Amino acid sequence: MQERIPALVFGGALVLTAVVMLISQRRAWGRMVADPGLSRELPFLKRRTRRRSQIAGMILMIGIMIPVGDSLIPWKEAPGTFAVYWTIVLALALWTGILAVGDLVSTQVQMSSELHRLQRYEHQLRDAAEQLRKRSSSDGDR
Repeated sequence: MQERIPALVFGGALVLTAVVMLISQRRAWGRMVADPGLSRELPFLKRRTRRRSQIAGMILMIGIMIPVGDSLIPWKEAPGTFAVYWTIVLALALWTGILAVGDLVSTQVQMSSELHRLQRYEHQLRDAAEQLRKRSSSDGDR
């Protein structure tokens, strides 16, 4: 039993982390949907929430699989089964990492695009303000 404690602790920590992530995503999505100022970004935010929920779900699954595999599969009697099981767990962990990197890149691209859009808008506002200043100063000269 003593050798199973690390797997239970680590698996439990992953499950707890995943549950907190899922709750956080659900709350954030509720706030985003309720904010009328985000209607333009809502499709991106929906995809981001779906990606992040999928990542949390994968972490939850891995958190369950670690103590289950450690407890139920006797590695001395069934080394092939043990190896296949842990290969699946590691593949899921790798896929979760790839999804996380994809989410990071996608968010960075979206934020960069929004920043450029805002910079263009700011430039347009400056140009319009300058034109108004010129008009008002030329009207004041008359």
